[in-house]
Amino acid sequence: MSKSNDFSAIPILDLSLAKTGKLDQLLDELRHALLYVGFFYVKNHSIPQSLLDRSKDLAVKFFDSPQEVKDKYDKIFSSSFLGYSKQGFEKTKGKKDNREQFDFADGNSIEPSPENPEYFKLYAPFKYPSDDDVEGFESTFKQLLAGYKKLSTELTELVALSLGLPADTFEKYFEKNHQNRAKVIKYPSVSELDSNDGDQGVGPHKDVTFLLTLLYQANDLPGLQVQNHSGEWIDASPIPGTLVINIGSGLEILTDGLAVATTHRVLNPPAGRGPRYSIPYFLSVRLDEPIGVLDIPGDYSHLKDRTVISDNDDTFKELFLNNLSKAWLFNRIKSHPDVGYKYYPELAAEIGITSDTKF
Repeated sequence: MSKSNDFSAIPILDLSLAKTGKLDQLLDELRHALLYVGFFYVKNHSIPQSLLDRSKDLAVKFFDSPQEVKDKYDKIFSSSFLGYSKQGFEKTKGKKDNREQFDFADGNSIEPSPENPEYFKLYAPFKYPSDDDVEGFESTFKQLLAGYKKLSTELTELVALSLGLPADTFEKYFEKNHQNRAKVIKYPSVSELDSNDGDQGVGPHKDVTFLLTLLYQANDLPGLQVQNHSGEWIDASPIPGTLVINIGSGLEILTDGLAVATTHRVLNPPAGRGPRYSIPYFLSVRLDEPIGVLDIPGDYSHLKDRTVISDNDDTFKELFLNNLSKAWLFNRIKSHPDVGYKYYPELAAEIGITSDTKF
């Protein structure tokens, strides 16, 4: 792929270069991916394949459980927006996403209290599937969270270095018991859906408020697509031994638009191919104080006026620097209006979700 202002493929970065005397090569490749693509694969990462395989197997067991078992862990039981979502219960830009999922998180677990800021409700406890229902689910996915967190720390240090910044640049954006979110997702094949459902696994979007997303595509099925700057959709098919990394709108804003948060979507698998499984991890920033834009050395004026065609809007972008917790709550409420209306009725009303909304 030529180093132009657009892309026709997703680059693959070898993280082992950092340990074999080729750090400068890795940083150069990473800088290009950040500034011109917004997506990249990483190979030779630190998460054991055995852990990823075990996580996928347990995900299949959970999603294959009777509906009454899965419903015990529905996210309606927690203001955190963590827990189980039925097929089609999340929306992107008002349109149903054909996916079933379980959201979970690391970091804080705080019982709701009127003495705390409203966004503390995002840290409310939630329930993992018990060992009686899916043995080993909670312990395995907590182990995966730890692996993702370690790798995300390594990646943010590399991102900083690639932009000419100190390796610890991003530490100030994290709290001591910082919460990052993850989810395990089942995208059913179109042959398993109603004929009116279409093939939107998740609609065109950027990962709002996050710095980076780390994604394991758990089986060899197509679906993830990335929109280049000309508006064309590029497949990001699974590659054995890799994770997919993409930039969130948070990093785009922190870099004043230099690092691009690329629009992406997921299509449901073709008929007869069975379900697609994936496990993304979302590296966020602290919600307790305003976020400042980074002062990045170098002349990047040639990137300031580039035109990017996108099927996504920049909803909540204006809130990111000044009221990130509200932006994050709005994002969750729009995606899960039933939870939003139950636990955040005033905020839900601000974006048109009331007792008349059909959930």
